Amino acid sequence: MAKILSKPKSNSATSGEISVYNRIKHFFSEDKDVFVYFEPDIDGLHPDFLLISPKFGVVIIEVKDYSSKYIKNATKSGKWQYIDEDNNIRPISNPFDQLYQYWRIVKDKMNLCDFPSSIDIPILRLVVFSQISKEEKFADEIKNICPMKIHLCFEETISWNEKFKTFIIDILPLRYHLEEKFFRVLRANLIPTCRLPTVEQADLSKYYTEKDKIKLLDRKQEKLARRLGEGHRLIFGVAGSGKTVLLIARARFLALRHPDWKILILCYNRLLRNLFFHLINPQDFEADITINTYHAWARHYILNVDNEYSRLYNEAQREAKRQDKLSDFFQTTVPKLFLEMLQNSSNGFMKYDAILIDEAQDFEQEWFKPIIKVLNPETNSLLVTCDGLQGIYERKNFTWISVGIQARGRVKRFENSYRNPIEIGLVAQETLPPNLKEMLDKFDEYLSTKEFMGAHGSVEIIISENRTDEYERLTEKISRILKQPQSILMLFKYNVIRRNYTHPLFDFLKEKHIKWKSLESYNYRSTGLLIGTLHGTKGLEFDTIIIPEINNYDSEKDRQLLYVGMTRSKRRLILSANKSNEFINNLKKYETLN
Repeated sequence: MAKILSKPKSNSATSGEISVYNRIKHFFSEDKDVFVYFEPDIDGLHPDFLLISPKFGVVIIEVKDYSSKYIKNATKSGKWQYIDEDNNIRPISNPFDQLYQYWRIVKDKMNLCDFPSSIDIPILRLVVFSQISKEEKFADEIKNICPMKIHLCFEETISWNEKFKTFIIDILPLRYHLEEKFFRVLRANLIPTCRLPTVEQADLSKYYTEKDKIKLLDRKQEKLARRLGEGHRLIFGVAGSGKTVLLIARARFLALRHPDWKILILCYNRLLRNLFFHLINPQDFEADITINTYHAWARHYILNVDNEYSRLYNEAQREAKRQDKLSDFFQTTVPKLFLEMLQNSSNGFMKYDAILIDEAQDFEQEWFKPIIKVLNPETNSLLVTCDGLQGIYERKNFTWISVGIQARGRVKRFENSYRNPIEIGLVAQETLPPNLKEMLDKFDEYLSTKEFMGAHGSVEIIISENRTDEYERLTEKISRILKQPQSILMLFKYNVIRRNYTHPLFDFLKEKHIKWKSLESYNYRSTGLLIGTLHGTKGLEFDTIIIPEINNYDSEKDRQLLYVGMTRSKRRLILSANKSNEFINNLKKYETLN
């Protein structure tokens, strides 16, 4: 079946657009190589339909529900004249001019693809007059003024599947085929939002050629980003399943589709916020995009909206510092103060047209109520992603409906991991504590991974007789693997950065002249050794993950932390300990290097 990546909505599309969509869907029902977009954004222009396929190139369709009895004047170029209900003459769009504009921008984008001279991609242009019969006199007038390169389709043709089939077969090129590598370039440049949101591909204005290694969203990801629809949506997914990818793709789509919208993207930690900023580049969009952690956003909102609540916020923060209860202040006091401010506001407050929340398993119950309060009820666009297995912070159990999220029947589940190789995925699953394993697939938030899609990887577990030997062997290992450019992240149970790297392992690294950087200073492009904590890595991924001292992870919460850290790895996982135990012996079964 054709990849219908966006389709007309019954409550806003014209009857002609619905008819054309149904004919397209029927004709290409057996063809999976056709990509269909309804009103895609192409540099600010929105043709009714854009079809792309390696079998025929590009088809641009403009649908007009014009009635001949109301058209006073039609010309080859320039505005047409239309008689409205009040018998006034007003200008209406000339479909031939519109198609030229669409063709021109598509052709310009193709020219920038730097295809070899032997590559000639057809661009077919079609106007559909859904309310005009080919037997009418006015149809002949249209035929007389129609430019040579434009195909005409009238009411009879879109009324029946067989007639539309015959028509399309007649206009599509015969025996045409575009190589996959060129087709990927074509898609990436015509529809930039189909690119996988990576740091390297974050600039949507950049053009790609066949020499570039282009990564595109898969069919499901692109379809969901465009067709999630209105209302509240919940995405439950396993680690590495593409939840964050979808959220970013959705944000980009909304920003292009609605340049007048205010869009809010919230996450839990600063590292993920910084990654979002790099991947989305909010200054590239006309839409007003805010990217922040929940705490920073709430603080900024309170301090900039209401003087009285700013005073209350500052007083509560000072008292929390004095009592050493800053955690309680951020977790409970701030959201309650925020909600109270919104409820008592007499002058109104800023609302967001779309809100997207990543890693919602770490959000407290009280946090959601202010979020729902600032969501524009007219647009009501809310997307929440969640993975209960990565919920490493204690929070009260609650239902989504209890916090105002109305997503019944609008839930998606991502059960395949695209990040983790099966070797790493299996050892990570073995790490999960019994209390979480018991909840797998019994609740939406706790999904088991059905398939690991990443390329094959390696798992190495280094067991030493003492800590000195463990650190020496780890240092030797790091020294060797650093010879190949890659991103390497070593994760600790506690924040060694705040303790000024006093952990003894860093003395061994210094002796070997191995340099490292804090994960918080990571710019998402550089290679080398990074140092971080297991708590701060969600949403991130690296070529190699190293976790020392795993025999110190005893509690259920410790094991859950290990799971989060292990699932950051795309290629290689290295674990070390200074002695074995039953837990480590179970992990050794999954070792690929021994």
